[in-house]
Amino acid sequence: MNDINVALLCVAAVAIIVVLSEVVGRYFGISGRITRLAVHISSGVIVALAPLLFQNRWWPAAAALLLLISLYLAVHFHRLPSIHAARPSSYGTVWFAVSVLLLYLLAWDEPVLITVPLLVMAFADAAGVIVGEARRYTIPLPQGFTGKSWDGSIAVFAITGLTVSLGWEAFGLAGTGHALLVGLACAPVVAVVEAFSRRGTDNLTVPLAAAFTLMLLRDSAVQPQAMLLAEAVALVLVAIAVRWKALRPDGAAGAFLIATWLLGGGGWPWTVPIMVFFVISSVLSQVSDRKRRGETGVIAKGSMRDMAQVGANGGVALAIFASAALGFPPDLAWPAFLGAVATATSDTWATEIGMALRRHARLITTGRTVPAGTSGGVTLVGFAGSAAGALVIGLVALMLTPAGIEAVGISALAAAVGGIAGSLIDSFLGATLQVQFRCHGCGALTEKKRHCEGTGVEPIRGWRVLNNDVVNVVSCTAGAAVALLVSVIV
Repeated sequence: MNDINVALLCVAAVAIIVVLSEVVGRYFGISGRITRLAVHISSGVIVALAPLLFQNRWWPAAAALLLLISLYLAVHFHRLPSIHAARPSSYGTVWFAVSVLLLYLLAWDEPVLITVPLLVMAFADAAGVIVGEARRYTIPLPQGFTGKSWDGSIAVFAITGLTVSLGWEAFGLAGTGHALLVGLACAPVVAVVEAFSRRGTDNLTVPLAAAFTLMLLRDSAVQPQAMLLAEAVALVLVAIAVRWKALRPDGAAGAFLIATWLLGGGGWPWTVPIMVFFVISSVLSQVSDRKRRGETGVIAKGSMRDMAQVGANGGVALAIFASAALGFPPDLAWPAFLGAVATATSDTWATEIGMALRRHARLITTGRTVPAGTSGGVTLVGFAGSAAGALVIGLVALMLTPAGIEAVGISALAAAVGGIAGSLIDSFLGATLQVQFRCHGCGALTEKKRHCEGTGVEPIRGWRVLNNDVVNVVSCTAGAAVALLVSVIV
């Protein structure tokens, strides 16, 4: 049977499942939660088996794209209550179609990286929902994990480990013992990702996180024992950070994932730079928080980093590491990685040192005096801190370099230049395009969406979508690009 016929059969099978769920739900009074889970599991199994049924990726990818468009329209126009009534405002089914499409396009040559993650999504996520919602008494996760419970996360952990172990062995990649270790190494990552994903985004994040983790474990150089050790080290580090009040619970989840992937997949050279950034920056943030932040009320968030802040400061570096794992030349990925970390370090040190030692700063664009900590504001001492942060990451790069990287000195230089450049770009964006609000109560300028209790704020400049976290992502990307350019030119 050719690919066209198989694609038509798969689309027809999914359509029949949806129609049956509609009929059962409408005429037999079955709840929307049950029909949604039935569709979720059965369609998940069908799309997971695609690499075993098709000769190439294009027809299943086309079918996934058709499914994506259909589901988006169904959610937008409030159709198909059997799968959307339980969560009418969630685009979870759409995100699932996106994850399927991405895996088909990116991982087709490695069927295990498609089939196993999608089966994990089908079974483990459903198990988490069933256990989390069925039990009369559940233990909720900390603030930041809205609607999630320890019961559901434990179910996700257990079913993920079982599914991955069976799938790994079924593909003939390892014996039972090794496959069990692979499942045990993948399970914490999936459980953490599922726990912090909101509004149906777990349908995207869980398959992609599972696929990335398994891709690292597919590499013969990465053993599941090393990944398990990385997870243990990451758990200890984030526990200390939470105890020290440097991370919020959801920020701890993000830090755990970044540390696990970098340490488990890349070893200490890829991990130490971002650890240096986090530890020293957290100390500076704690000092600055006590001295200045309560007075100015400008900064949107305090010294306890949440998921968005962790992702904004470490996400670009992680994406560059992932590109290296996917085959991007390490000689280019390494300086870009350092540039992203150096930018985060440089920007944070400039802000915290400037706020701790100065009451006022000047806008980088006009020179106008503004309260210290205002986005776009610069001080001489803050710039010195910025340069110091970038140089520290450069020095770390001199001492720890991944195997196979020859231009060690050039990478360190690129990190320093990229970090300073990225920090200046961050200040420029903060002074021009980043959103800023005025408090209705006291009239103060602030980045906070709530300033004085009982009063609102209004935007006075910038783009609403361009908050401090988005600016950090843009500046880290720019710093990485500058570092890459320097390494190529020099």
